[in-house]
Amino acid sequence: MNSIYTAEQVRAFEENSFIKEGDDLQAMMKAAKQSVEILNKEFSTSEFLILCGPGNNGGDGYFIGIGLSELKKSVKFIDVLSHAKKSPLCEHAFEAAKDSDFIHAKTLKDISSKTIIVDAIFGIGGRIDLGSELEEILSSCNRFESKVAIDVPTGLDCNSGEISQACFNADKTITFIGYKLGQRINEGKNYCGELILRDLGFSMNKNVSPIVKELSYEDIKRHLPKRRENSHKGDHGRLLVIAGDEGYGGAAIMSSESGLKTGAGLVKLLTRKSHVTASLSRNPEIMVSGADNAQDIEANLEWPNAVVAGPGMFLNYWSEQILYKLLVTIADKGTPALLDAGALRLLSLKAFSKINLHSEIVLTPHPGEAAEMLKVTTKEIQKNRIKSAKALQKKYGCIIVLKGSGTIICNENDIYLCSSGGPELAVAGTGDILSGVIGSLIAQGLSPFEAAKTGVVIHALAGEECANNVGKIGLVAGELIPYIRKFLN
Repeated sequence: MNSIYTAEQVRAFEENSFIKEGDDLQAMMKAAKQSVEILNKEFSTSEFLILCGPGNNGGDGYFIGIGLSELKKSVKFIDVLSHAKKSPLCEHAFEAAKDSDFIHAKTLKDISSKTIIVDAIFGIGGRIDLGSELEEILSSCNRFESKVAIDVPTGLDCNSGEISQACFNADKTITFIGYKLGQRINEGKNYCGELILRDLGFSMNKNVSPIVKELSYEDIKRHLPKRRENSHKGDHGRLLVIAGDEGYGGAAIMSSESGLKTGAGLVKLLTRKSHVTASLSRNPEIMVSGADNAQDIEANLEWPNAVVAGPGMFLNYWSEQILYKLLVTIADKGTPALLDAGALRLLSLKAFSKINLHSEIVLTPHPGEAAEMLKVTTKEIQKNRIKSAKALQKKYGCIIVLKGSGTIICNENDIYLCSSGGPELAVAGTGDILSGVIGSLIAQGLSPFEAAKTGVVIHALAGEECANNVGKIGLVAGELIPYIRKFLN
């Protein structure tokens, strides 16, 4: 499980670690040496172009170039923002490299695209309001076939994962001390490429609590449901799915099907009567009933171990009355539940303000739904996904799954990140599949928080594997289920 930090945490740790005079220079030399080892190992070519900024990241770049030259590599430098005052460490490194081959940024177009280009402009001190001069340089950099960033690609905010108008699009990023949050969320995953961490011997993960912990399959594997040899369907949980307003029966079918095919022993679907035939035709194993009013669902609320509600629901009378009846009932009983899609938007209505949502309920908003729930803009949600998830948790008192590029899972005490998954999941219905998976895991006995973490990870990994097999374009949500089942088994 990787520990992920904010830029402020890393800076504070560095300042507290560099107590003795000269420690910061020694750390820079060590970072440069390890970067040279990586570059020499990863690339057989002997041509390198290093872009150095005026700060300490630029100092890293100068020392990296000196190290590569000592290995008989051909190295050229560009002193980016040469008019800016250099930091003391950068000035020291610049003096050591000043007799090297320096070129002007305007000649980038004349350099072979097979040259390895190394971005040492800003690093952790970077920003996204770069200005046209730097953005033009970065656009020219991105035509090169092999691109390596030192610490953080220029143009990437290392807290939010937002990017400037242009951003260095690295194939690999060599990062130091600890992983930065912006490298693992939003655009950061795309622009960092392969992340290679070198902690330089400072062991930040043993001394500083991370802002968030990054989940992997190894972290959730032990929570996967197990089957006893003499078990029966009643041992594997009863999942009730309430979903599918008129014209949106597909959401109800997908969420109930994913619940069934990821291990729930019994699955019951309550949906509009017009969708019953379609559901039975596709999944005769699912018990499906038409529910056109709140009274139609009342008798079914004593039955489940877990409830999923919301896929294919909207701001209309049917969805409102059905959800209201459900929430009032589970508030009294404490039944674990997951609310998604339309159910999340309904929570903002005045009619629901007095209903107490208990801590065993999972809310799974995407950024747009989260914005509506917090009455802010989607941009504000994306600018600080950690803060947004915590705000949702505090407001509703539930487990939060803030979906997106770098899904955040949190409860009152703990917060986790799943950075797996990619654009292949950005299609209609994948959220319905995830809802069914998490609901199924709850029904099978996982705590709602463990089910949320586990479901998010295997859903994301299923997307990655499907994309590896067939490509990132054209995935249909239902195609995820066999891959999810593979990870469950």
